[in-house]
Amino acid sequence: MRLPLLGLGLILLTIFPHPRAATEQNPLVGSWRMVSYQRVLDNGEPQNGLGEHPKGIVILTPEGRAILLTTADGRKPAANDTDRAELWKSMVAYSGKYRTEGNDFITSVDVSWNEEWNGTEQRRHFKIEGDKLILTTSPAPSPIYPGKSYYAKAVFEREK
Repeated sequence: MRLPLLGLGLILLTIFPHPRAATEQNPLVGSWRMVSYQRVLDNGEPQNGLGEHPKGIVILTPEGRAILLTTADGRKPAANDTDRAELWKSMVAYSGKYRTEGNDFITSVDVSWNEEWNGTEQRRHFKIEGDKLILTTSPAPSPIYPGKSYYAKAVFEREK
């Protein structure tokens, strides 16, 4: 009885490779927890765009699926529709198939908290430094401050 179980175990190991093998093939693969998020407006001083202690996670699968969820520091449960609208403004959530092009990480968004993002590509520059993943947006017109441009930088740490 032990021999068939051992054989089944070996077969399962070959079908479902160890997560470390996927990481070695693609260093982006894994779960990453947010450490910081900063916005830079017109090349000024970095600002903590989601507060001092933002929450967030990025999950990148070996099959090419990206799932991202970030929320601002200090969110409180909503008591009414106005509060719910403010909570919506203090988060980002989307998923889609991803690919890399050089140091660019591109997600083809197929589901998002913001309907305007569905069907778009979200491009981020990425850099891995040890257990840290740094994602940076390209400079773009600010949706909040007319006439100004901004870029954002998010730092994530690999979950162990």
